[in-house]
Amino acid sequence: MSIAKFSVNQPKEIQQYYREQGYVIICKALKLDKIDVLLDLVEQKKRDRLFVFNSQDTHIPTRPRLTEAGFIENSMLNPANLKFSPRLSRAIESCLVDPTVAEILSVLSGDRAHVMIQNMLFDKSTGTIEHQDHYYLDADPPGNMVAAWYALENIQEDAGCFFVLPGSHRGRVISRANAKNFSDHEDYRKEIITLIHNSDYQYKAFPLEKGDVLFWHPYTIHGAYKNTNPQHSRKSLTAHFYPAQYKPLYAANAPKLHASINPRILMTGDAIAPYVDSFKTYLRFVANALRGRGPEMVMRRENYEEAA
Repeated sequence: MSIAKFSVNQPKEIQQYYREQGYVIICKALKLDKIDVLLDLVEQKKRDRLFVFNSQDTHIPTRPRLTEAGFIENSMLNPANLKFSPRLSRAIESCLVDPTVAEILSVLSGDRAHVMIQNMLFDKSTGTIEHQDHYYLDADPPGNMVAAWYALENIQEDAGCFFVLPGSHRGRVISRANAKNFSDHEDYRKEIITLIHNSDYQYKAFPLEKGDVLFWHPYTIHGAYKNTNPQHSRKSLTAHFYPAQYKPLYAANAPKLHASINPRILMTGDAIAPYVDSFKTYLRFVANALRGRGPEMVMRRENYEEAA
């Protein structure tokens, strides 16, 4: 399968491809030794009984649950905020705000500085349903957010590849009916599937190489396939950015910001916010365990039979 990739020194080609396709891939954007540091720290945390993180696919705090092959079952939401695990959170942040990433964001948006609004870490594919990021988060004005998916290993095709539907950013955009919550999420999910079928969009999967980073538009429909080979992981990061001159969509007020280790990329919340979030994560984990509370919104493909 042919996959178009670009180097950081091809700004015009990158811009043109992104405008036409709704995504673009930068070859070897991350240095391999930086990735290896991160992966070593993830391996150390896998069997730490005190390690708790927010799960992106179930939206509840959890401890690592490992597959038979030793991969973490759930994806991590905002792992750069795991301040009770400082070495891990800093290694994650170092990859997320890498200078090459900052440069490509500027090429795509035309702005020098950006805000990272959300980040995720995957040890294996959770099989994410088809969606447009705009429904969950975006810049204000809409359409100005840029998301990125970082391959932390050579991704195998049967590992649950990330996919996009090229050109779908130029079609219909489905917005959230209620900006304050996700009460219409089930209707939205069905509407996206109908939109795909009616528009005859084509799926394109990306078994990328270690260090490659894929950037995509907030209107581009994308997701991830289910893992079909339990022996293959799909180690990767995801992050969402918007130009610093804007504010996030669905937010009543512009959020407080603090500096990351890259001066061109800010992070939401004040400097103490990540520590507060880490503390709240543990409190919610204990409270949910006592109340027997499960997930409120699930992004896993296996929960929805009609997901392609």
